[in-house]
Amino acid sequence: MAESQTIEPLGISISKTAEITSESTWKVKQRLRAGEYRAKKAGRRTIVDYGSVKDVWANLPDAKFLPPRRRAR
Repeated sequence: MAESQTIEPLGISISKTAEITSESTWKVKQRLRAGEYRAKKAGRRTIVDYGSVKDVWANLPDAKFLPPRRRAR
């Protein structure tokens, strides 16, 4: 029985980019305009370079949280 292999996509749609990054499509387009994400045109379609999405995600800062406060009883 062969192991299932997943193939990493070269490009994804703007809506799929928004879905996998939990960003709005507006934010994805803003990142494209700012040059944070790279993209290609295929006819009228804009295809976002999946590698650039992964690079931006890897370089986002880690979230910082304050320790829980003790409540007065």
